[in-house]
Amino acid sequence: MSEDFRNFVPSWGLRLLAFFLIVTLAIGATEASARKNPDAEQITYVFKRGDTLFNLAEKYLRKRSDYVLVQRINRIANPREIAVGKAIRIPFYLLKYRASEASLSAFRGDVAIAAAGRNLTPAQGMDIGEGSRITTAARSFLTLQLEDGSRVSLPSNSQVKITRLRHILLTDSVDYEIAVDNGRLRSKVAPFDKEADRYRVRTPVAVSAVRGTDYRTRVDEGSGTVFSETVEGEVIVAAGESLAGNSYISIPAGTGAAAAVTGALDKAELLSPPELLDPGKVQSEAVLQFSIVPRSVALGHRIIIASDAGFVDLVAEAQMQGSELELPTIPNGRYFAKVTALGADGFEGMPATYSFKRQLSTLAGSADAGDFGYRFKWFGEGEGERFYRLQILKGSKTATPILDETGLSLDNVTLSDLPDGEYYWRIGVIQFSSDPDDQEAIEKWTDFEKLIVAN
Repeated sequence: MSEDFRNFVPSWGLRLLAFFLIVTLAIGATEASARKNPDAEQITYVFKRGDTLFNLAEKYLRKRSDYVLVQRINRIANPREIAVGKAIRIPFYLLKYRASEASLSAFRGDVAIAAAGRNLTPAQGMDIGEGSRITTAARSFLTLQLEDGSRVSLPSNSQVKITRLRHILLTDSVDYEIAVDNGRLRSKVAPFDKEADRYRVRTPVAVSAVRGTDYRTRVDEGSGTVFSETVEGEVIVAAGESLAGNSYISIPAGTGAAAAVTGALDKAELLSPPELLDPGKVQSEAVLQFSIVPRSVALGHRIIIASDAGFVDLVAEAQMQGSELELPTIPNGRYFAKVTALGADGFEGMPATYSFKRQLSTLAGSADAGDFGYRFKWFGEGEGERFYRLQILKGSKTATPILDETGLSLDNVTLSDLPDGEYYWRIGVIQFSSDPDDQEAIEKWTDFEKLIVAN
């Protein structure tokens, strides 16, 4: 600074000038930081009668002094004189909020919840707040319900962090964000009715936003690619950390987006819902078995089982190549199955939902010669009353039975007077449910077995 300038400007003026330079640089740095910060998105507020920047800052900004930044962003000359109806922009990160909470609707298996540096014991109905980390192990599931009625579900082998769970005071709006570190997340988001409502899913390489929809997010463990698939509504997906700029795409229902670690963002059509063969079949075997109508475009299929039609209480899931799916045993009851096709491009297709009955009823039999004749024996698993039926045919499987014993409650029959010959025999069971409200019995048979009698 020159000596002439020092002599021209009084000392108090120099101090004032220095103050404004510092404030201007600070505001510029803050704005530059905000542009890089994923929290830097803004809301629009329309001035009402009696509003000033000062009283807005007092009530709705985290720091009263932040009115200076709002004034700068909106190029407001006088913060005390702002026209009614003027729209101003305020960054989200400046706004006051109250903490919102999520409720643990359902969980099964090995679920870990950590918050504030300590591990929490999962319990249905417990509140889970912002900052919580949730992990599901193999064959484990969890569903949360947010304050506005939205639901998020974690299938097996997934890990997420609730990074934002807030209610913004100025706009009376929700601000939700969940970070998916690995695995999968299903978001069933209630329709938003306020412009400032936000729901976002953040991953290591992409961010997505919705205003009411049903969509899935998956981080591929091998490649790091993030897949977003829209089942209902519409989703906005951007590569990187922010939705700002032009690096985003819209994926309506039936489409998906893949964001690679390189920043590439691709869009694809999802495979149509698969069709189950014999969807009304009672699942009575020890292992649940589902057959899907084969399609050459599908590399494999995924199935998710839930006890409710909304798929809040997830019970089991499986993913297999081909068109045959098997799942471990589950308790008797009525269930819902959601089946999707897996494409060669890495996307999971649109779902088809079926209801089915699970009633365990296994059956096997044997026949052998003993001291007192030929003994036919049977065994199996099932809850509720079981009645057996033994059929024996001579000569062929299509002959009229020479023995047809029904209503047997014992597990064996011995016949001492079978003449020489070739016989075919089988065992049937009528299985009643242990549920008193379920009056429907099921009947099943073993395959015919061949027995040659030569005395």
